[in-house]
Amino acid sequence: DDDPYCTTGHTGPLCEVCVAESDYFSFAEGRCVACPSTARSAGVFAGVVIAIAVLAAVYAGLRRLPLSRRLRQRATRIESAVGLQPKFKVLVSFYQVSITLGAVYGVRLDEHFTRWLDVLKLFSLDLFDVAIPGRCIGAMSTRLLVAGIWPYLAVAFVSLAIVTQAAVLKQRQAFELLGRLLYWAILIFYLVLPSVSRSIFSARLCESFRYDDATGQRISFLLADPSLTCDDGPTWDDETSGLAPYFWAFFALWPVLVPLGFLALLFSVRKPVAAQRATPLSRATSFLWRDYSGRFLFWEVLDLVRKIFLTSMVLFIDQEYGSRKLLRTVVAAIVSAMFLTCLALARPYRRSDDLCLTCCFASGVVIQLCDSAMYEDMCYNLVGYKTSRGATTFVVVLTAVMLAVSLAVILVSAVSATRAKTMRLASSKREPMRDGITLADGQQWHLFLSHVWSTGQDAVAVIKNELLQFLPGCEIFLDVDDLKNIGELEAYIRRSQVVLCFLSRGYLRSTNCLREVRAALEMGKPLVLVHEADPDKGGGTLAELRSECPEELQAAIFEAGWPMVVWHRIEDFQHVSLKVIAEALLLKTPKYAGEKALPLCIPGELRADSLAFPKPVVLWASTLNAGARELANAVTAAVAGGISITDATPSRLSTLPRSSDGGGDSDEATHMLLYLNRSTWSGDGAEALAEQVRAARSARLPIVMA
Repeated sequence: DDDPYCTTGHTGPLCEVCVAESDYFSFAEGRCVACPSTARSAGVFAGVVIAIAVLAAVYAGLRRLPLSRRLRQRATRIESAVGLQPKFKVLVSFYQVSITLGAVYGVRLDEHFTRWLDVLKLFSLDLFDVAIPGRCIGAMSTRLLVAGIWPYLAVAFVSLAIVTQAAVLKQRQAFELLGRLLYWAILIFYLVLPSVSRSIFSARLCESFRYDDATGQRISFLLADPSLTCDDGPTWDDETSGLAPYFWAFFALWPVLVPLGFLALLFSVRKPVAAQRATPLSRATSFLWRDYSGRFLFWEVLDLVRKIFLTSMVLFIDQEYGSRKLLRTVVAAIVSAMFLTCLALARPYRRSDDLCLTCCFASGVVIQLCDSAMYEDMCYNLVGYKTSRGATTFVVVLTAVMLAVSLAVILVSAVSATRAKTMRLASSKREPMRDGITLADGQQWHLFLSHVWSTGQDAVAVIKNELLQFLPGCEIFLDVDDLKNIGELEAYIRRSQVVLCFLSRGYLRSTNCLREVRAALEMGKPLVLVHEADPDKGGGTLAELRSECPEELQAAIFEAGWPMVVWHRIEDFQHVSLKVIAEALLLKTPKYAGEKALPLCIPGELRADSLAFPKPVVLWASTLNAGARELANAVTAAVAGGISITDATPSRLSTLPRSSDGGGDSDEATHMLLYLNRSTWSGDGAEALAEQVRAARSARLPIVMA
């Protein structure tokens, strides 16, 4: 029945209970409105599924295009240098907590801002905020069931899509498939955990109102469903007692079991991660540990617990008055400040999201002070704003500026990453040391530069400076920078993973250099040999330098198969030398210990980009040009796809007789391949080949010479 104190169709506390069962109270409109039809709700879900399917199909199609492949490689390079995943987590964490300020902490934005901020609810990943109002689903127990189960259905749907794709593409790697399923399950649970936990805790979120002014008797109602009372009274019973089994079951399933599951996964991969050894499980769980140093492998779980506390468990504080008091907001601000302090001291990774959260909660205190008549002039006396609109404007502008500055930093980092001259893995275009490659136990330096001062000092200084630029995070020992006691040379060698021997005149006659070489060989340290070949720079032939070496060490140094490279001073050739040194260094790190080779590239090199043609290319390899067909076959093998070969004379060369042999493809030639050697223009077919070249030039057929 209608309440005489409320407008027609409204009843209950604060007139927020709808008389009609088919209506729900819309906080955005401030009145009861009709629930969306089942067809509309189903349409929302169908639209989302179709949109995901279309995007997946478009993405799969774009992946086959050469341009898309280059864009993916550039995006991978930017992500590797900038670190987009931790920044994504920063944004998600900030949003997941800030979206609860109204419901959990009573922080209400001024009405001038609420409508245009409602669009953010689309990103809350809360089923009841996006598609179906909670009160339209049915009883509170039904809502709890839907809230606790729908993410598992989402994981099942994504898993089915991945398995279907694998079946269509005939991918049979079982471990790889299971790893992808686990990765997506972790990502989905990470994203929905705060919103699902908040929905579960809504079964305990009540607010009390004075029932009898004379006696001070109060009555509590469930905020998620104000038609239910939360306590026993003279004329009413606790109508939420039946929700307790649902609450505790889903409390164990989500806020407890999910973090414990993440903790168990991290505990299982702690050894491979510490050794930087790639395993199927460590790759599948990389979303949880990739952004943290080895000492703080479990930090993500701690961060999850913090978010669960701020978005859900804080509801247990001051249940009688709920969010109308400052206690929850103050506790949240204190917890955020404490976490920020731990973050600053521990430095598990580079991120500043908790500073943003602390500002957010402090701003919430400002808005709540200025939005309640209970505090009268306290807003102006403490803050300086007379109205909630002024305080809200200040907070919104402050938050917008903060996010704009963060975005600007990300953009600047992305631009710098695209221009940075750092070595990349040729296979993935990622920086090899970006993902936290660490030294083995007891090691302090990746590389020890062994040299003689008289002829090698300048060159090894260049090697160190260049490698520090090309391999960020690399630790290199150089005597002028790190030597404290020359009597401890052997100790320095022991704490180095690889020893570089710079072979120049006098190196193998130096007492200290021989100490370093002997210590490295005795300790089983791998060597990399760099040969100074320029006599003007203190170098010589390899035979001359070997003659300086004690006979008992010659075989161990020169015949053991150590990587060797000549040191060059012309930039392009010097880069080749540096890549050989870097590859030898990386192959001895724990992460790449099982690799036999590790091809590297530098942005700007041809090897750094996957070359592809915008249109199909057909090479005409004339039968009169000896060796052209073999060269064409080699080019086709080197460039994956996009090139075919034909022996047939192109039809556009009308002055030449058509070839009668069908040894090549039937496609029309787009280029002529001309292979030049000492016998090209001699012999019986030389004049006929020259005529073909003249005809090709006359018909403007591009000629590729090699």
